[in-house]
Amino acid sequence: MSVLVTYSSNNKIKIVSEFIANRIDADSIEIKDLKRKNGFFNNIRNNYNAICLNKTEISPEVIDFTNYNLILLGTPSTCGNPSPAILTLIDNCNFKNKDVIIYTTTNSKQGTGVLNELKKRVEIRGGRIINSFIVRVNDKSNDELIRNTLKVLYELDLEIYI
Repeated sequence: MSVLVTYSSNNKIKIVSEFIANRIDADSIEIKDLKRKNGFFNNIRNNYNAICLNKTEISPEVIDFTNYNLILLGTPSTCGNPSPAILTLIDNCNFKNKDVIIYTTTNSKQGTGVLNELKKRVEIRGGRIINSFIVRVNDKSNDELIRNTLKVLYELDLEIYI
């Protein structure tokens, strides 16, 4: 059984994540950042928290991965780092002996820093990163996002992990 866990601060990663979850018939859980607020000054604070790799208050706080053999973790790239919400979740959960695929969406050429930070934290918590990918979302329509995501899934041959 598979689960896709994502934090969505924008519509782009939500579209990508929902497509993947439906494609592989995975359970889907969206993490909510209880401290994130909209607005210019709040965006500055949100970006600062991402740059500093700070934690935040989230819902749900913990996910029990006992019944899952594959976990997909997704987050948008925020200033080249993962979102504080997904970092908080990783630090709160047990990934011992779990296969994990990590991914990010980005508007720039960045993304590898996000994957490196996710990999490091998941492995500290006992998980095995078996694959990772980046979906570039800049100036893409929803249809283009789906096509690009499908292309990435075919290149990864995701079905072999399910």
